[in-house]
Amino acid sequence: MTKEFLINFVKLMEKDSLSESDLELVSLGNSLGLNLEPLSKLWASQEESFVDKIRDKALQSMSSHHQNTLDHKDSFYSGSIDFMIRTFDGNIDYFLLETNGASHRGLSILTKKQQSMVYEGYFGAVSQAIQKNENDTGKILIVVGVPINDGLIHEKALLLDYLRNKITQKGFKTRVFNVYTYKSNFTEDIAFLIADYQQLLSTLSFENYWVKFKNDKVNVLIGDGIARRIEDPQFKALIRNDFRKIRSIIINPVYLATDDKALSYLAKHFVNEKLESYHIAKFLFTRAFNEEDLISKIKTAIQKYNKPFVIKPYAGSGGAGVMPIFPHKLNQEETKIRKIISDSKEEFYVKFMNNRTPYPYTIQEMAKFSLINWNEGRRTYDLRIYLSQIEDKIIPIGGLARIARGAYISGIRKEEFVVNLSGYGGKIEVERGLGLSEKASKVLNLELNHFVDIFCNSCIIFKSIADNYQRIINFSDWDKFIGPK
Repeated sequence: MTKEFLINFVKLMEKDSLSESDLELVSLGNSLGLNLEPLSKLWASQEESFVDKIRDKALQSMSSHHQNTLDHKDSFYSGSIDFMIRTFDGNIDYFLLETNGASHRGLSILTKKQQSMVYEGYFGAVSQAIQKNENDTGKILIVVGVPINDGLIHEKALLLDYLRNKITQKGFKTRVFNVYTYKSNFTEDIAFLIADYQQLLSTLSFENYWVKFKNDKVNVLIGDGIARRIEDPQFKALIRNDFRKIRSIIINPVYLATDDKALSYLAKHFVNEKLESYHIAKFLFTRAFNEEDLISKIKTAIQKYNKPFVIKPYAGSGGAGVMPIFPHKLNQEETKIRKIISDSKEEFYVKFMNNRTPYPYTIQEMAKFSLINWNEGRRTYDLRIYLSQIEDKIIPIGGLARIARGAYISGIRKEEFVVNLSGYGGKIEVERGLGLSEKASKVLNLELNHFVDIFCNSCIIFKSIADNYQRIINFSDWDKFIGPK
């Protein structure tokens, strides 16, 4: 199936340019062998003018103190971030769940204008590669990574069409390959190579500070999953300590921080004072590096804080391995704690096989959340916000609300609090998604100023990840829980 997807992809992209009808979601899906009709309904629920108002107010709020201006333009290009909403004593605040790097998904549910704004961040990286290559007679190779059997591969067609048009306007010739059609001696100025992560495992290497596909230098890598799978020791050391020495441009090179939920929380912790005016929630969190460390810290959470917590495996997605910890149910009984950890790891490995380790685990105070009326029940939800770098600023683009699959009863069942639209067996359930709109705001019991706060929080947290990357990566004081005392 992957081969069929990639062959269909290249066949589609062999057109000199794609028409508006080619890029319409249902038509695009048909060209690639996908049913995108459900996604088109979610796309239609977006209200662009409503989001424009939110963005304008957020940018105005952040402008006076340059709260969304990056120190460097090469550490963040595009990403997304998830929040839960809490209502208490008539007030609302926002509970950070996780950040996502440039492999984030769901961009095709944004409006065409919003998609272009997101893709402008990627084009910034391509422009940097072109500029670096001005004194080199060689060609530019851009590698685009996708998951195996990617049900959202159409989003890469939208991205590549945007990039290709922008590049062509600069007078360059382009071509799109897959691993079956790739020619090392391509005659075009810029080539895109699309491949799934498994295909790239055996073909990528690192030599003389360049990532290479076979023996060809890779100028730009699109997809954190590509860099994550490069096992070269020197590459790993540079990503951690000095990623700017790597000559290939990675979108984003700070993926170690966005992969690890505890490190994302640490980035937020470092800028909590700046976030206070935007009503960010403070919470307890730490990391555990092995099973005994995890058991010990779960016991501390139960004994010292007597609050619900959740454990989250490293670099997980779709809620795989996320487990609630309720003090009154465990009573520090090690057998019960070990059973929860075992269930978490089993669920994690079912999704990721043995290709990843779940450690270090994040232990996080459970989000306090608001419930909304949905399908004759009360449900949790979160908000995903997409961001992009335009010039040297992080710009909030748009997003969606994602509503839990099951009604909230006790918080024990995963379906009560895991909201990912593709979190159950890979099935995409877009009927639980809402585009940002005036209508959606009423369903969510939110007002425009609440969305403004969330947009501002999103930018400031990602700026902290980009600007404080070394401080975050090198942080070592994980013996205790971090957060409010």
